Amino acid sequence: MRAPPRRIVLTREEAQNRAWRTALAAAGATVLELPLLRYAPLTPPAAVDPAAFDWILFTSPQGVHAFADAGLSPGGARIGALGGGTAAVLADHGWRDDLNARCRDGAELARAFVAAGAAPARVLLPGPDRRLSEPAAGLRAAGCTVVELPLYRTEAIPAGELPRDPFADGDVVFFASPSAVGAFAEAYTLRPPCVAIGETTAAAARAAGFDPLVADAPDLSAMARACGLGSVTDPSFREMPS
Repeated sequence: MRAPPRRIVLTREEAQNRAWRTALAAAGATVLELPLLRYAPLTPPAAVDPAAFDWILFTSPQGVHAFADAGLSPGGARIGALGGGTAAVLADHGWRDDLNARCRDGAELARAFVAAGAAPARVLLPGPDRRLSEPAAGLRAAGCTVVELPLYRTEAIPAGELPRDPFADGDVVFFASPSAVGAFAEAYTLRPPCVAIGETTAAAARAAGFDPLVADAPDLSAMARACGLGSVTDPSFREMPS
């Protein structure tokens, strides 16, 4: 059995780190919060009407928050979420996850969408101004009309605003996105042990010189298991309305 880490380093945006820290602390883990990212909202283009689409697919909790903060509504469109964390935020806003898929990344979401018989369809993808090719590529290959709706920009916190040398022996860094990996690599030369939330993030970590463990599901509980921690309840997973 893998020995548990001395300390978990959380690298997500500040508010997201806080929820994970609470869950890890409840399981007896020691945590260092090191937020590496922040989000800048963008004004959505007026020409895009979410109600004109058959489906709206959200690939992150931040995408849901940005959609709601922009005053947008799904109208009659059906909604899908990549994972449980995103679905939980949908529920917070009173929106139902009609697809009910639990996927590791965008490519898997596209496959789940097709397997559910939802394609072809008109699909809106709210999210960051720059994203990976999936799930749009997989959806288009299945005959879908896909429009990407940029609602926020993910920004790395400048290295000069981060603590200079916050690490200790035995630390394990949790990465939940390629953006966080890139921000870490820009700020620090050290490459400590790390856990990636999925294969897309793991690929970015390997490219940056890490040797990551990879969670077997896209959530905090799986990340904790990957590095030898005991049972940790992911605060993103709550009972969904029927």
